[in-house]
Amino acid sequence: MMCFTYLISLLSRLFGWIYRKVMNSDDGHETPVFFDLETTGLDTSSCDIVQLSALSGESKFNAYMVPRRPMTDGAARVTGLTVHEGTLHLHLRPVSTTPHRQALTGFISFLRTVNRPFLVAHNSRRFDTPVLMRVLKEFGLVNEFREVVSGCVDTLSMSREMFFLEKYSQPYLVDHFLGETYGAHDATEDVRVLQDLYRVWKPRKEVVMRHKTSMF
Repeated sequence: MMCFTYLISLLSRLFGWIYRKVMNSDDGHETPVFFDLETTGLDTSSCDIVQLSALSGESKFNAYMVPRRPMTDGAARVTGLTVHEGTLHLHLRPVSTTPHRQALTGFISFLRTVNRPFLVAHNSRRFDTPVLMRVLKEFGLVNEFREVVSGCVDTLSMSREMFFLEKYSQPYLVDHFLGETYGAHDATEDVRVLQDLYRVWKPRKEVVMRHKTSMF
């Protein structure tokens, strides 16, 4: 009887150890998801999202939306996005669009496919994060979003800590570190080069954590 009790205890501990190993098999690893917004303007309290793109490794997300507010002249000029008779155009060619709620829920679903995602964007603290969170709140999706994402890293502040450079704009960083030019103000291109920069920089975990902030 004593032997049987000991065996049960041993098996219980063994199964507990296996369970912990399986549940913690990622060793606390979090996955960066690079994202970018194109908007109707630069006022974070009122601008609307026109394009939302994200990239993690080879996994991509992109959605265009017909804005609920007019495009400013400046935003239309730098992005090439305009609205004609209720249709969104990119460089005068119509693009397929998704309603805002559907685009946002699609983004959340995309994030759920990634292991423990955290967001990464350039100048996210001052622009992308407040705009995204405000629009998520407008559609009642903040809690759903909060369940998926742990925070956001701002590569603008991180690059300022890591490197002593003349400028820290994303086009300058891409030219300096990658030796290329790209289609700035196209969210799909912005996230592509930002992921490439991050891979070249190879930031240490403690550096990433210093520039990772809660989005809530």
